[in-house]
Amino acid sequence: MSLKVAVLMGGMSSEREVSLNTGKAIAEALRDLGHSVVEVDLGRNLPRVLWTEDPDAAFIALHGRGGEDGSVQGLLEIMGIPYTGSGILASAVTIDKVVTKKILRFHGIPVVEDVVVSKGDSCEDSAATVSSDLSFPVMVKPAMEGSSIAITEVREPGGLKEAFDDVFKIDDRALVEKFIRGRLLTVGILGREKKVLPVLEIKTKEGFYDYRAKYQPGFTEYEVPARLSEELAESTRDISLRTFEYLDCEGVARVDLMLESGTENLFVLEINTMPGMTAMSLIPKAANAAGISFEEVVALILEGARLKIDLEGDGGAEKTQTPS
Repeated sequence: MSLKVAVLMGGMSSEREVSLNTGKAIAEALRDLGHSVVEVDLGRNLPRVLWTEDPDAAFIALHGRGGEDGSVQGLLEIMGIPYTGSGILASAVTIDKVVTKKILRFHGIPVVEDVVVSKGDSCEDSAATVSSDLSFPVMVKPAMEGSSIAITEVREPGGLKEAFDDVFKIDDRALVEKFIRGRLLTVGILGREKKVLPVLEIKTKEGFYDYRAKYQPGFTEYEVPARLSEELAESTRDISLRTFEYLDCEGVARVDLMLESGTENLFVLEINTMPGMTAMSLIPKAANAAGISFEEVVALILEGARLKIDLEGDGGAEKTQTPS
C-alpha cells in the first residue's frame, strides 16, 4: 500500500544540518519504496503545512530539541497523524541524559558515575565536588544535546570553567562524567518486533568520538560485528534491549555503550531515539551487516508509525498507517 508520508526534518536545533541530511536520505528511500513523500523543513508553520498536506503518516527525521524531545510528537497526537519512533514521554525522557540515567540506575542498568552542575552554580564549588566525587579526566557535556555538541574532555580542575561556559551557552545543566577508558560500542534496535542489530564498534583515529569524528570522513573507522566474545556480544545486546524497553522506546533507537578496558564492564552512555540516517550513520551500517538494506530499515520504521495516545476515547491510540 502506497502512503503519503511527510518527512519532518531540519528544524531549529543545533543538529539542523545533520537532520536535513537524514531527512533527505529517508525521503529518497521512501520514494524508492513507492510512497508519495512531502519533505517538510520544520518551522513554526508546521501545523498549517500538515493540515494542508494531510499525510497518512509522519516520518520523524529530526534530531535534538524541538523534534526528538516530544514536542513534535505531541502536536502529531493532537492532529491525529500517525508518526514513527517513540512517543511523547519516551522522547522527552531520553533526550535528557540526567533523567535517563536516573531511570536506568533504578533498573540496575550500569551507567557512568557523574556529577550534575547547574547554570548559576559556583564554579569553584562545582570543581571541588567534581574533584571529590570523581577522578580526572572527566567528560563534560550538555544534559540535552546530541551529536557530541559542546562535549569536552577535561584533564584537571582548572579546565572545568571553560567546559562549563561552553555547555551553558546552549544548556542550563552540565553533566560531568567519569572518563571511562575503553571501547566505544553501539547497538541499534529496529521495528515493531524489536530486532537487535549486531554490535558495532567505533574506532576514532584521534581523540574521542566528537562532532568531527561523527560527520567528517576519514576520522573514524567502524567494525561490525565488533570483535567480542559471543558471551560479551550477547550481554551488550541484552543490556541495550533492556535499556530500550525500560525507557519505553519504540520503532528505532541506538544505544551507545562503553566497554571498560581491563575489566570488560559495560556502561550505557546514552540512547538516541532518532539516530542519524546519513551515509556515515551507524544504524544503516549495523543493519547492512545483518543483511538489511537501507530501504528495508526505512520500511521497518515506517511500519511502526502509529498514534500512542487515545485522545478520542475510542481506541484512537491504535490508529496506524502500515504499508502492506
